[in-house]
Amino acid sequence: MNLIWFAAACSVMIGSSISFVSELFSLEWVDALEMGYLFIFGLLLAVLDTPLFNQVAIVSELRAGIGKYIAVLQRVTGKGAAYIFLGCALWSSMFANVEGGFLLFLAVLIGLFVVFIGVFSMAIAILKSRNLNLVRLELRKEDTSLRQMYDMHAKMNPQQGITQEEFKKMTPYARGVSFEQSDIKLIFNALSSTPRRDVISLDDLTAWVNGNMMVFI
Repeated sequence: MNLIWFAAACSVMIGSSISFVSELFSLEWVDALEMGYLFIFGLLLAVLDTPLFNQVAIVSELRAGIGKYIAVLQRVTGKGAAYIFLGCALWSSMFANVEGGFLLFLAVLIGLFVVFIGVFSMAIAILKSRNLNLVRLELRKEDTSLRQMYDMHAKMNPQQGITQEEFKKMTPYARGVSFEQSDIKLIFNALSSTPRRDVISLDDLTAWVNGNMMVFI
């Protein structure tokens, strides 16, 4: 999914750049400003999922900043909603302001692609969130089961929290639901309160299990 999200983000950046230049030269400055906003939005999403420059310091710093101030974009649900919004906004703005058959075709093509990725991401998020909620309901059945399950699996650093690998081993034991490693990372983005999102503390786990609503990853 990361490469698909990266392709969608790049599509937003390409479409907004073409539209920005076109509107700038036609003196439609307010619309060009909107395209600049969409470009920055697309750039942030591209940074999250880029397969390139992962060792560059500024990429790591930007990801940390996004995780701190716009954490919803680290969730599949948040990305899905963002791409639906970006696809619709880019499509409508390009279709209303650019001229020429090729640019109009490009507006439809990019808009439909980005919106499709957004809808697909939302569907994936709902499915995976439902599976995670089954684990939550199983852990909630007995008051002592959560603490016992935590003590049984949090071996590396129980004072700090349960690691991703330990949580991955716990979920089949609790409900028979298995998650891929990529899913575990998304789950930790949703449940962990630590800045690095690398462990889930007992308090975070308790708050999630005893919560009244399903958490969307």
